[in-house]
Parts: sequence; structure tokens; C-alpha cells
Amino acid sequence: MSDKKKLPFWQLLKAWAQPYRMLAGFMYPYRVRFFIGVGFGAVFALLTASLAPILYLVARQIFGAGGGAAPKLPGFLANLQLPEWLALRPDLTGVIAACIIIPSVMLIRSLCSYGNSYFMAWVALRMLSDLRSAVFAHVANQSMDFFNQARSGKLMSRITNDTRVAQNAFTSVAGDLFRDPIAVVGGIAVLFLLDWKFCAAMLFLFPVCLVPIAIFGRKVRQAGKAEENEAGAMSVILHETLAGIRVIKSFAREKYQSDQFAKSSREQFKISLRVRKSADIVQPLIETVSAFGIALALLYVFFFKIDPLKIAALLAGTFVLYEPMKKLSRIHMLLQKALAASTHIFEILQTKATIQDAPNAVAITECRGRIEFDSVSFSYGSNQNALTDISLAIEPGKQYALVGASGAGKSSMLSLILRFYDPQSGAIRLDGRDLRAITQKSLREHIGIVTQDTFLFHDSIYENIRYGRLDATREEIETAAKLAFAHDFILAQPQGYATVIGDKGCLLSGGQQQRLSIARALLKNAPVLLLDEATSALDSESERMIQSALERLSQGKTVIAIAHRLSTILKSDQIVVMDHGRIVEVGTHAHLLECSTVYRRLYELQFHHEPEPAAA
Repeated sequence: MSDKKKLPFWQLLKAWAQPYRMLAGFMYPYRVRFFIGVGFGAVFALLTASLAPILYLVARQIFGAGGGAAPKLPGFLANLQLPEWLALRPDLTGVIAACIIIPSVMLIRSLCSYGNSYFMAWVALRMLSDLRSAVFAHVANQSMDFFNQARSGKLMSRITNDTRVAQNAFTSVAGDLFRDPIAVVGGIAVLFLLDWKFCAAMLFLFPVCLVPIAIFGRKVRQAGKAEENEAGAMSVILHETLAGIRVIKSFAREKYQSDQFAKSSREQFKISLRVRKSADIVQPLIETVSAFGIALALLYVFFFKIDPLKIAALLAGTFVLYEPMKKLSRIHMLLQKALAASTHIFEILQTKATIQDAPNAVAITECRGRIEFDSVSFSYGSNQNALTDISLAIEPGKQYALVGASGAGKSSMLSLILRFYDPQSGAIRLDGRDLRAITQKSLREHIGIVTQDTFLFHDSIYENIRYGRLDATREEIETAAKLAFAHDFILAQPQGYATVIGDKGCLLSGGQQQRLSIARALLKNAPVLLLDEATSALDSESERMIQSALERLSQGKTVIAIAHRLSTILKSDQIVVMDHGRIVEVGTHAHLLECSTVYRRLYELQFHHEPEPAAA
């Protein structure tokens, strides 16, 4: 037996209602418009319920007193006197007044229907817009380990597809959710007043209509969940194809990717068809049951000799009930489908970031740039540490270089400084303050970074540089570009700084992309500068220019650079040699070349060639 089945009924009910409670939280700010919409819906429903007696009274006025007496209204309603101009009189004026009643009621009913639909749709659309924004913001604020485990295509599907499904469903439901139940209850009450026996026969058939709704509603929910999962899988394929198009084309795997997408599309077709079959079968079943109801009504008229005008009113009331009954059956199906989509959404919203600001965290406004690693050990969740017992003091205004083979832990140290992760043991301090006692936003505002994996946005060159500091002036942006030796090639672009550079900057060369990335970091002008292979994509001449610019800008700043090419860090104040997650030596280039076996080996591999083998 599953854990879900072991839960008490009240807990199952609570779990089922959880998504709706969370959605209600998004509706709360717009409760005034919501209740205005409910009010319009209530008036519409009451007018709908009143159509049958109104039709009866009007028919009696036009055709004269037929067989049977006019229906008696309960309580104080029986003593109400109609206005003189609406009083039913057996002359032409009375007939005209009676005929005006129906279009007047229908006009007011139509206006109320519009008001109900408009306000409820406004609330639903705004609510789901807020929900989509909340999901996006929540995902953006997750820790790095969340993105390491999640598939970006799935996240895209949750933010776009699932919220769209929920939005479509709730927009369709919103106008009917409160209006149609009132119309059904009011209509049944009116029919009961007109003829309780006829109404009792109808109520006997009502539970029969609920059977297909319950059975097929469950199927819609199950198939809807599978449909959303397959839509997520399709989004994954689409995202990975677009992101990895160079790899796909270099391996000539266009057909393979197309086949994968087509397979997912066919599977979604099958699941979507099951959803439609389960949803669309309900209405014909209800119509069939309703047809039996009409047959019983005719038999009732034949045996009990009912007044023709009354039976006309009863049948009119029955048909008036048909539309809200049909919509109520659809509401259940739509809610089931929305529940499947919103459950995925709220699973994301309930996921907490592993890296969070402490309750007493402070926002720093100044930073000298002294960084201290105190016995830090860290792993990415595996049994093997990425860093083990790291102790290092990085003095402000100095340039430090991290060197070592791949996997030595260099990038992990930069990630910990940025607090993308927290160490399992030990502490990292900035100006003597533990990073966990500093708000993440203020910490990262004081750190600039240029990585080997350059990322640029599909936007103009100007906006990509401005991303480093959003309040920068154009003069400051151009100055940063000049210091990064990017200004000249920018002016050579078709539209200068306004040139749009394509997805990830694909319209620029690798060296140009890297220089824009450096300009973005320089504009930020942070007291701590992290360089992860910052000059890896540059030719020798550009590399020398960038190194010269970085040397000028490093005055008064703490610079930590990762470089596999030792030629770029020979002048560093201190070089930190790492091996298998540990620091094995710290010193200047001259000192390490003399005293460090690991550093000497790295140096010789890059600056000395192996002797050629002797000829046979």
C-alpha cells in the first residue's frame, strides 16, 4: 500500500486542496474585483432562474387565463405588488408591458454575464501572470545545486507551458465557477415552486449526471498529468537542440534529434487524445440522461393533465438549467487539468534554496577585499571532496593566481567566494566577516567576474556591457570598453554600440566576446575581481593588451585569477599551487620554480618540449 493511501481522509483532502489554497493566495490582492465579478454572476444566475416564472406570467397575460392557477410565491413575495406600469392588464397596454419584460430581463442578464466574465477573467489572467512571475523569480533565486540537478528544458516547460495550461483552465472556469451553481440552485428552487413533483423527478436524474463527471474527471486528471510531463520532455529536447546546435551539426545528428522530437510529439498526441476523449464524452452522456428526463416530463404531463402554460414554463426552466449544468460538468474537467499543471508549479514554489541569507545577515556597503579561507572542506554531494582543509589568506590589493591540473579545485574556490555553495566545514571570511553573515546580493555586488565560458545576451553591445552596472552612463560604458580594448571593434560594427550580437554573442568572434565580458566586469568596478581563464579566447596581441589593462585596474583591488597558461600569471603577487583539492604551495613564480615540484612540472610542460625520439 502506498504512503498516500495510508493517510487519513482529512489529510488526503488537505493535500488535494493545497494547490487551490495557494492559488487563492495569488487571488487575494484582487479580491475586490473578484467579488464584483461574483456579484454580477449572482444577479445573472438569479435572473436565469427567474426566466421560467416570468415566461409563465407573461404567457398568461398574452393568452389569457389558462387552465390552472398562477403559481403561488412563498412568504412575503406573495404580497409584493408590481409597479402600475408592469401590472398585467387584459388590454393592449398590458400585453405590450408583458412583452417588454422578457427583453428587459435578458438585457440586464446579458450585461451581468459580461460583467461577470470580464471581472473574473481579469482576476484569473492577472493571478496567473503573477504566478508565472513568482515561479520565474523563485527559480532564479535557487542555489546552484538546484540548477546542477534540474533540466533547464523541464524548468522552461514549468514556467511557460504549465502556467499557460493553468491560465487557460482558470480563465475558462473563473466566469462560471460561482455563477452557474447559483443558477442551478435557483432554477431548481423555481421549478420546485412551480411543481414540486416535476422537480423531484428531475432531482432523481441529477445524481445520474454526476456519475460520468466523476469517472471521466479522474481520467482527465491522470492523462493531464501525463500530458504535462510529456510536454516537459519535449521542451527538454527543444532546448538542448537549440543550445547544442553546433555539436549536433558537427556530429551530423540533425535527423536523430528530429526523430527524438517527433517521437515525443507522437506520444503527446496520444496522451492529449485521451484527455479529449475523457472530457468530450461527458456532455453527450449528460444530454442522453436529459433526453430521458424530457420523456419522463411528457409522460407526467399526459397522466396528470398539467396546464399547457405551466408545462411550457417547466420545460423552459429545464432547458435554462441545461447550459449551467453543462458548464458545471466542464468545470470539473478543467479543474482536474489545472490541478495537474498547478501541482507541478507549486512543487517548484515549495522548493527552498539551499543557500539562504541568515536571519541576521547584513548588507555590506564597503569592502577592502581581504579574503580568508579557514580550514575549508567542500564537496558537491559525492563522497570525494573537491576541496580539503583549505587555509589561505588573500590580502587586499594583491593579485593571486590559482594553478593546478584540471580537477584541482580552482573553480570550486571561486564558487565558494561567490557563495554559490557553502563549505561542509570551515569558514570563508571577507574583511573578517563570515560570508554566511553577509547578504548574498551585497556580497556579489562587491565581486566582479570574467569566466572562460563567456555568456552574452541576445541584445545590443551597449546593453551587454551595461549589465555590469545598470545605472552606468554611456561615458562610463565606453570607458570600460576602451579599457578592455573593445571600443574600436565595437565602432566597426554595423550599428556600433547598438548592434545586436545574436544568441550568446554568436555574431562576434571568440576574442570579441571575451573582451565584452571583460568590459562588463570592468564597468562593475568591484573591489574583488575573479578571473577564470579570462584571456583564454584572445590572441597573443589582445592578451597583452588585456593583461596591461587588468594590471592598471588591479590597483587597490583583490584579483584572483585561474590560468592554465602560466604565462598570464607570472607577475602575480602570489601563486597558489593546488593538487587534488589541496593547497600544496604558495609563493612567487621564482620561489615556486625553485621549491615546488608540482609547479615546476606544470611550468616545464608548458615551456619546454620533450626531446624527439631517435630515428630507428
